[in-house]
Amino acid sequence: SRGGVIGFDEYMRMALYEPGLGYYSSATPKFGAQGDFVTAPEISPLFGFCIAQQAAAVIEQGCGARVLEFGAGSGKLCAQILSALPGLEAYQILDLSAGLRQRQQALLQRELSAELFHKIEWLSSLPHHFDGIVLANEVLDAMPVHILSKQREWCECGVACDGQRFGWHNFVPDVPVIDAIRSIESRLGDFADGYTSEVNLNYLPWFRALAQACQRALVLIIDYGYEQDQYYHPARVLGTLTCHYQHRVHSDPLVYPGLQDITALVEFDACADAAEDSGFELTGLVNQAQFLLANGLLEESQRRVDESDALARMAISKQMGTLTLPQEMGEKFKVLAMQKNIALELPAMQRKGAHG
Repeated sequence: SRGGVIGFDEYMRMALYEPGLGYYSSATPKFGAQGDFVTAPEISPLFGFCIAQQAAAVIEQGCGARVLEFGAGSGKLCAQILSALPGLEAYQILDLSAGLRQRQQALLQRELSAELFHKIEWLSSLPHHFDGIVLANEVLDAMPVHILSKQREWCECGVACDGQRFGWHNFVPDVPVIDAIRSIESRLGDFADGYTSEVNLNYLPWFRALAQACQRALVLIIDYGYEQDQYYHPARVLGTLTCHYQHRVHSDPLVYPGLQDITALVEFDACADAAEDSGFELTGLVNQAQFLLANGLLEESQRRVDESDALARMAISKQMGTLTLPQEMGEKFKVLAMQKNIALELPAMQRKGAHG
């Protein structure tokens, strides 16, 4: 019905989320050694401990003692936060994957007391009048994106099928897509012929829906990505699209449809603009290392080292490096914080050159 071609954004949406067929709809393992990639909560419980420390600090300032987590993965972040902050009134998880919900429930029942487990509620849609802390760890990178390539004029990269395999097919972009890339060029300068990158048009509707659901809230977005001038750097000629399959990283999203993860790095300036346009007030943008260190990472890791044997001390040291070193997750991952209808102090989010 489309002349044999669909936009890559639609292909990515179907490959990841199509009921019964998409990657996140299947029951196959996604996280950890048996899956395709590893997230920070899988690497170390120190990650969740630090987020719990930040949550405790803002709760003391009057933020609601509730957490809403988008895309809770294996459930380990929820377990880490509730273990470190048992005084939370409730922990809500919004995850559209039935398979992941089952895995989360099984893990959380094993790792938490009955009292803590009963504080968890799984949602199928956004709550009304949420008052508390919203977490989105590695969620925005899985939003479907448009891929654009400049061949004198901008064209959009679509996906075609010859009956046996998928292939690329260019077409003229719709107005919102071409307006978005031309707006970026107006700020950064014209891109060279052959330049290819992504545009994410989902930030604004996502933040608008979240703003409507939140009454008083702190939102923490944790993901890997760049600010706009680095995201669309002239040297980044092939964009940021990345695929993960059985812990192998590659750049071909047209193979293993529904069996591999597909991501595009978060463009944090566009993300921040969408949040502001939706009614949030930006608090700051810092790298993951700064955020974790400001929330007690060193102190807690030292406490655990002091209580551990030699093998456990080595494991903690390795975890620390993975979470904070620039060549690992420390700089590539960022934390974007914003608030709605509440005035909170977050010293961890203060840096020079913050968005705004």
